[in-house]
Amino acid sequence: MDWSHYRSKLPQCIIISITIYITHIMKNILLIGTVIVLVGGAWYYFSSTQTTPPTEQEQSERMMEPTENIQPEAQAPDDETITAPVEATEVDIKVFTISGTNFAYDLSEIVVQEGDTVTINFESADGFHDWVVDEFSAATAKVRPGTPTSVTFIADKAGTYEYYCSVGSHRSNGMVGTLIVE
Repeated sequence: MDWSHYRSKLPQCIIISITIYITHIMKNILLIGTVIVLVGGAWYYFSSTQTTPPTEQEQSERMMEPTENIQPEAQAPDDETITAPVEATEVDIKVFTISGTNFAYDLSEIVVQEGDTVTINFESADGFHDWVVDEFSAATAKVRPGTPTSVTFIADKAGTYEYYCSVGSHRSNGMVGTLIVE
């Protein structure tokens, strides 16, 4: 029997076997890589959209709705010493209630005076949103529908500023408004 014919085919068989083996390994690597990307993407999405429960301080602040023209109360002295009268100063708080839907606020412009204390009561009507204005370091919590949040800040710089939703690409999709401080 002549084996020379089979010897010449042996290297080709080995190459074909190795090629099939490498192709099988590459498919497994591609499958594992796809699973890693999907799991990582899901983890990133859910970890960035989770809301944290409000602290006790935030809950108590939410229950005390600010009103216009709040005046501090003068306290009575504890003993019989004579004290000078306490002069009441008027604090003017501008309160705005804003609702966010997917890529829009229901209030596109807010106008206040320089020095005003501003409270934004924000609630999402649809989706996951927040309200942010960078120049005053003011931002509400990111919330889902049915979870109101608020932020209070002092508008101490005159100018025109953009407020926006910082979730994902909402800002670039047009979820913005204008804060005018006169």
